[in-house]
Amino acid sequence: MHDPFYDLFPPRPAPPIEDRTVALVTIDLQYLDAHPDGWVGRVARQRGKEEHLRQRWDGIDAIVPNVRRLQDAFRAAGQEVVHVRVAYRTRNARDAGLAHMPAAELEGDERDERDNEFLPKVAPQGDEMIFSKRSASVFSTTEIDDVLRRMGIEHLVFTGIVTDGCVELSARDAADRGYRVTLVSDACSASTPEAHEDAIQRMTDGSFVAARTTEDVLADVAALRAPAMA
Repeated sequence: MHDPFYDLFPPRPAPPIEDRTVALVTIDLQYLDAHPDGWVGRVARQRGKEEHLRQRWDGIDAIVPNVRRLQDAFRAAGQEVVHVRVAYRTRNARDAGLAHMPAAELEGDERDERDNEFLPKVAPQGDEMIFSKRSASVFSTTEIDDVLRRMGIEHLVFTGIVTDGCVELSARDAADRGYRVTLVSDACSASTPEAHEDAIQRMTDGSFVAARTTEDVLADVAALRAPAMA
């Protein structure tokens, strides 16, 4: 829902993508919650609800190619590509408590080592940074803020899952900390299209977060490459 308060102010333009101050951040595209064989999918099967998350898997399948295109473009332009995942210290996630996900023992299916792995198509390359969180927002349980500030990063471009959960909370936390924030609308997804669209509406209301398409972002990143190639 739109807050009419924001109609009192002109909308802010989308932040520009500038050389060496921008980072692409991909949230939680790992087996745990982004693959039917991961923990989330296993819980659904254990409860006899394999089709319950069909829209979730379809949404992830749809965005992975866009995420990969963005990653490759940022790499080619010499910009930072950052990967975020859920990775607990314990097999039953007792180090996270109930603030993030229900504890594994309550669901009857422990997490396994593969759950921590990124989906192969969007996995880190080279020495790209990985931040392992135990919370919904990556800013709550990692040192990402300190690292990015020391590197001079001022603008975060978010992709990943889920739009209405870890992506939204991470993006809002980033905006609260003074980062310029862009959400790539067709490189994020949720468990339902409705949840995805609702989250985009909430985040962009008041222009705290800018929503752009993959093609729009790719065009700006390609422009960064042109001077270097020349």
